[in-house]
Formats: sequence, C-alpha cells, structure tokens
Amino acid sequence: MTQEPEKQTNSSPEKRFVQRSLAAVARWSPLGGTSFAFASFLLKQEWVTALALFPVTAVSGVWAAYSKNFTERLSEIYGERGKKDAEGFVENMDQANQFLTEKLNWRSLGFTEKYLKCQEWDCHEDNVVGIREEDDLPVNSPLLREVFVPLELSADSLTRGYEFRDRTECEQLQIWQLLERVREDNRLRQIAIRAWGGYGKSTLLKHLAYIYSRQEYCKGSYRKYQVPTLIPFLLILGGCWKELTKDNPPNLPELLTDYHIGRLTKIKPLDSVPNNWALNIIRRGDALVLFDGFDEVPPAERSKVSTWLSDEMRQYPESVFILTSRPTAYAEDYTARKLTASFWIKDFNPEQRKQFVEQWYIYQERYARPDRYTPDVEAKAKEKAQKLLEQIDARPELKDLAGNALLLNMMARFHRNNKQGAELPQRKVELYQDICELQLGRRASARGVFLVLNSISQRQEVLQFVALEMMCGRAKTIDANDFAPEYFEIEGFKQISETDLLEYIEMSLQRIDPDVSAKEFLKQAEDISELLVKKDGHTHAVYQFAHLSFQEFLAACELVRLRQHGEKLVFECLGISAWQDVILFYAAMINPTKLIQESLRQNHNDLAYLIYKQTEKRLNLSIAEQKALAGVKQSVTNSRYQQLEDYLTTKQWHEADQETYRLMITAVGKDEGLWFSEKDLKEFPCDELLLIDHLWVKHSNGLYGFSVQKEIYVECGGNLDFSYPSEKTWDQFCARTAWKKDGEYVNYPKPFFENDFMNTKGHLPRQLTFMRRRVFGGGAAAAVSSLASRIVNLKP
Repeated sequence: MTQEPEKQTNSSPEKRFVQRSLAAVARWSPLGGTSFAFASFLLKQEWVTALALFPVTAVSGVWAAYSKNFTERLSEIYGERGKKDAEGFVENMDQANQFLTEKLNWRSLGFTEKYLKCQEWDCHEDNVVGIREEDDLPVNSPLLREVFVPLELSADSLTRGYEFRDRTECEQLQIWQLLERVREDNRLRQIAIRAWGGYGKSTLLKHLAYIYSRQEYCKGSYRKYQVPTLIPFLLILGGCWKELTKDNPPNLPELLTDYHIGRLTKIKPLDSVPNNWALNIIRRGDALVLFDGFDEVPPAERSKVSTWLSDEMRQYPESVFILTSRPTAYAEDYTARKLTASFWIKDFNPEQRKQFVEQWYIYQERYARPDRYTPDVEAKAKEKAQKLLEQIDARPELKDLAGNALLLNMMARFHRNNKQGAELPQRKVELYQDICELQLGRRASARGVFLVLNSISQRQEVLQFVALEMMCGRAKTIDANDFAPEYFEIEGFKQISETDLLEYIEMSLQRIDPDVSAKEFLKQAEDISELLVKKDGHTHAVYQFAHLSFQEFLAACELVRLRQHGEKLVFECLGISAWQDVILFYAAMINPTKLIQESLRQNHNDLAYLIYKQTEKRLNLSIAEQKALAGVKQSVTNSRYQQLEDYLTTKQWHEADQETYRLMITAVGKDEGLWFSEKDLKEFPCDELLLIDHLWVKHSNGLYGFSVQKEIYVECGGNLDFSYPSEKTWDQFCARTAWKKDGEYVNYPKPFFENDFMNTKGHLPRQLTFMRRRVFGGGAAAAVSSLASRIVNLKP
C-alpha cells in the first residue's frame, strides 16, 4: 500500500531561514548527534527545548574549541576552497546566532543592544538617491553590504602632519585606517569629509553606522584595522538642523536621546532611555557621531549650525566625530572652528568601477533567480558588467563621469534598461537628458502606463520651470518678495513646500495644457517618474528633486528655453557658488562664447576657465563654434594667469608659489586642497605647463622654474623617463635646490623666503611637490621626476 504523502504547510520566512542555516550545520557539523536533535527541535519551533539542548552561546564556544583543527585540516586538503567553506560556515552560524537572538531575546536584550539593532535597520539598505529602476529590476534598494565599494580618501594637502607608513597606504587610504589611528592622533577624532554630489559621502557614513551597529568592526576583513569599540549615531543634518537653530537648542546628549532615538523608535519601539545613557557614552569616548550633509542645511542657518557642532565636539573631545559636506558649503559657510582633520573622497579608480558594476549586476541577477543562483547566472551577470566596463574604458569622456559613484550607478541602470545594447551617451549633459527621457516617458510607455500631457518634452518643461524657480531661491540678486516666505523656512533652494510646488506646476500647465490637473501631474512625477520625492520629517508636505544634480540640469534646460531672458538670469548669477553646476550644464547646451566673455568681464576667471575646458572636449562643435572658442582662448589664458604674473613681477615669491599650486590643481580638474596623483602630473596640459614655467623663468631671470629644476635633476643623475630617482640622486637634488638643510627637509612655509635660500637656483616652485612629501616619503621625488620628464619634450 502506497503511503499518502504528508501534507506540507507553508513555512514562514523565519523557518525557511533556519532550515537554510541548519543545512550548513548538517553538512559540516563537528557536534555529533546533539546538533541534529537541536535542529529537529528548531524546525518544530520548540525553542525552549532546542536552547536547552544547545544554547545559542554554544555555537561560538564549540566553534572556538573546534576551529583550529578544522581550519588546519581544510587548509591541508582543500587549500583555498577549504578557507572559503570554513568562512561560509562561520557566516552561516553567525547569521543563525543573530537570528535566534532577534527571534528569542529581544525582550531580554539591554537597551544598548536594542538601540544598535534599530540603528542597523535604519541604514542597512543602499537607497540610491536619484533614479528608480524599471519594474523588472529584482531589487530597487540593494542591501548595503552587498554592493558597497570601499571609498578611497585623500588627505587635505593644505593640512600638515598626516604621516603614514608608506606611499601605498596613503594612496589607498580608507576610513578604517583613520579610525585605527584615533588612539594615537587626537586630531582624527574630528574628521571632515568633503566631496561633490554623488561621490558617496552619505553611503560612507551609512556603511560605518551599519558595520558598527552589527559589531562587525572586529570581524572578517575589518579585524586587521584594530579600530576602537564605538557606539554609532547617524544624524542627517538636513533633517535635524531646525533642532540646532532653536533659541534654546538641545545639547548633543539631548539631541541623541530625544530626536535621534525618538526617530528610531518608529522602526521598532524601544524601552525608555536609561538616565544619562547618551551622555555617559559620549563622555567616555565610546561614541562615533556621524553628521551627514552640512551642505543640506539652509545657507542662512549654516553659521549657527557650525557653531553648535564645534561647541559640542569641543565639549566631548574623547569621542569620534565625522562630518560630511560639499566643499563650497564647508569652506564658505562653516564659520566656527573647523574640524581638526580634513579629507576628500577620491574618484572611483578602475578597480573600484569594476567591483561596483560587477557587484551591482550580480546582485540583480542573483535576486532575479532566488532558486537558481548557479555559476551560469553569475557568468551572465559578469558578462553584462564587462560590456558596460568596456564602453567606459574605451571612451575617456565616460571614464571621467564614471569616477562619480552616482553617475556610475546611473550608467549601470541605463545600460541594463537598454535591451538593444546601444552605446551610452557621450557627455554628462546627454546622460542626464537620456535618464530624464527614460523616467518621463520611455519606461512608462513600455509598461503601458498612461501619463498626463502629450509628450516627454512637455512633462520635462513643467519640471524645468519648477527647478528654475527653486534655484532662484538661492539667488541673492533675485527679489525675495517673488517667493512665499515659508519657502525660505524649509531648506533654501533645495526643497519646496507642496503648496508652492503645486502653484508652480499649475503656472506651467496653464501655458502647456490648462486641462491637466497639477495634483495629478505631481502624483505621477512622484510615483512613476520619481524625479520628485517627498521629504520625510516635516509637519507639512515638502518635496525635493531626487538628486540636486537633476534640479540643476532641469534648471539649465529651462534657461536655454528662455533664450535671452535665461541668458540675462545666468549673467546675474555668475557669482553665486550654488549656481556653478547649473551654469556648467547651461554652457554645455549652447555656444558658450558670450558666456565666457561675460564671466571674464565680471572677473569670474575660474568659471570662465571651467566653461572653456568643458567646451574644448565637445565633439559636436560646428566650424563657427570652434572659431569662436579659439577667439576667446587667449583671453581666458591671460585672465587665468594674470594673478600669478602679478605676484612674480612684484617678487612675492611665497604668494606666487601658492598660486602656482592653485592653477595646477584646478587644471587637472581637482579642488584646492586635493593632491596631485602621478597621472595628473604625467598628463598635465602641455600649454599650461609651458606657460607657468615661462613666467617663473622670465620674472626670476632664470633662477626659478620647472625647466630649471629639470636641468638640475638631470645633472644629479635623474632620468627623464618618469622613473623614480635613486636616493642618492634625490638627496643631491634637494641639496642643490636647498629643499633640505643639514639633511632635513625645510619646513614649509617659513620665513626662508627672505633669507639666503632665495638665492638658490631651482628652489621654486616648490608647493605642489612639497605637499606630496608631507604625506609620504618620496612623493616630491615622483612629482619632480614626472614634471621634468613631461617638460623635456615640450620645450619649443
């Protein structure tokens, strides 16, 4: 008689998780029959009996006793495969241990453990600010741990004393290396991290909060850093600045207790905060306080917020504080005492690009086939990733864009959406336009979703109008009476109340199609296009663009549409730092000759230079546009180097040296304070290098200049093939140029500009090379070698 199959009940997600975890135990278990009894009771969800047989803590205890022989034997038999299997076993058991803790012991956990779980849940997803993927994308918000790529940092070149063990360590500096050093260098207890939009500032802080919340800082690949044990607190300044600008603002412990923990209780209710819990943690130096987005604070409130931040950091010098910001906001508006250490996020390098794109594609394919993640699926994902990477590597203009994490993410999403495999857009402005078209029409059409208005261009025109009206909220030259008072009480030009937003949409629709409802348009812009998003944490509905760069792009499009009126508005706003990216977008859509000339007339020489260099890379310039651009080249050059020539003419050598660094760092597309890489110097623009050298040689009567240093370098035995000089060659060069005295480097800057050093041939320029040496020994040697090798073939 055939036995009737036992009826299967639908297992819960928790039970399925335990089943998968226990499969690893059954496969590798060193625990004998007890483990199988433990498994049996677990699968029946007889928790108490299971724990009596095999307490959760026994996992780690038995493993500790067993691990040595297990890993040694695996190493002997399977080598690398054994290591991976052993690591996989540990990970499965850690997950099972964590799962049981969450399932069984939430009530018995202490307040700190519960807080850490809530902080973890608050930041465990990689919520990309920007573009929503198509509906067939398996995961819109991947887990942060699955796609995070470690970011490389660069020390601020204007801040001295960050000495690292070797050159490689400095060039590949990560946040964990800084945290490892806080015990020996108190300056690293206050870190400012700067980068422009899309470079991953917020993601980096979420990563830190996540790893510390899960207490993984002492496990796996993080164990090697030996960082201190800290409790993380991730605070978004864009959401809490109002708390800090009250007449009687809370102090830091009060902010963490009332605002931050109050917000986390929305995830899962927490018990009452123990008395002085936050205060004691901060006082002991056990806190890692992460302030994200100083630039998200309204400009008018930044000074007050910076004072609050500075005062609180000084009050608790033993804890660790990290602040992120866009460069201009931090440089201009952080008016209080700045943080004691400053670093920049570097562009993604080729390895980081490859890691991100592969992880992104693998994650999508993996979750698209949850029951069949086999080698062929991974191979398919890597094949798709490789096609994208080949496009990026083959086109310099895409390489430049792919250094930005957000733009690389956009490329991956665009590439995956494109079923026909067409090439990515050539320029940044084209990439943004294609993404807007995708969001405002193409994707909805493919899904059969009806959108109001007749065309993509009409929908974009409405958003363009809104974007420009919002940007004008920052323009000091625009009459504030043109805008509702409550508009300025939100977050300046980046956010807008629902009332004002609907009003602007209605104004635009009256011109395009009066029959369309503003509310319906807004709903579709939010739910389908997702170029507008509702901001959480406000009493009344507040909106912003998915990313500031989309607002800037759309505002530029509207300026182009407005023609002469748009041009006039641009001319009025040339001196407003918040408008720089809008103006660069605008310049990329027009013949920028007149814009360059007006920038020069208003003495915005650096902006004129940026526009010129951006236009120079365009491949679609007409003959007339090429001639017009050539016509302004000399004017741009003269204005850009006028200050350097003035300093040299009046023998202000120190100021001229500083200006040389500024001109050269901006010529390679970096901000002041950043370092030169060897690639920057090897590929430095020929005409600018020759011009700088000519000015130094001319006004010093042949005493200074890169070509003068080159001759000395060769005489000391240096080779002009970009190779690194020998120690003997370098010491001789430093002695000849008076860069060393009695075998020691001369500290810079010091009053040696007024003593005998100034009569030493080849002593200047020195700033850019000296700055490299301060971070790692020999950096100046690499700089001299690179510039000497570069200039030798450029002399007319």
